[in-house]
Amino acid sequence: MTCQSVMLAGKAIAVVSFLFMLHSGYSAREYLLYSKSIGRQNLSLPIEIVLECLLALAVMTVALVVGVGELKPISYEAEMKRYSIDGMYSRPSFQVFNHRGRFLRPVNNALDTK
Repeated sequence: MTCQSVMLAGKAIAVVSFLFMLHSGYSAREYLLYSKSIGRQNLSLPIEIVLECLLALAVMTVALVVGVGELKPISYEAEMKRYSIDGMYSRPSFQVFNHRGRFLRPVNNALDTK
C-alpha cells in the first residue's frame, strides 16, 4: 500500500468513528430524555453508550495519527536551510529610509559654496 492510500484510509476511518461518536452522543441525549420522562431519578448512562463513545474516540485518535501523513521538522536549522543569506536580509522590512542620520551631520550650504 502506498502512503497516499494509507492516509486516505486513515481519514475515512476517522470520519466513520466521528459518526459513531455523534451517534453515542445522540443516544445519550435520548436516553436521558426518556429517563426524565418516566420519572427515573438515576441519570447514569448505560455501559453500551459509554463504551461506544470511548471506542469511537480511541479509533478516531489512531486513525487521525495514521492519516496525518509525514510530519515536517520544526527545528530552526531545518527551516533556515530553505533560505539563503541574501534572501533573508533583502526583505523590505529591513530597509529603513526614515533615520536620524541627517540630524547628526547637518549640511551647511554656506560652507559648501566656494
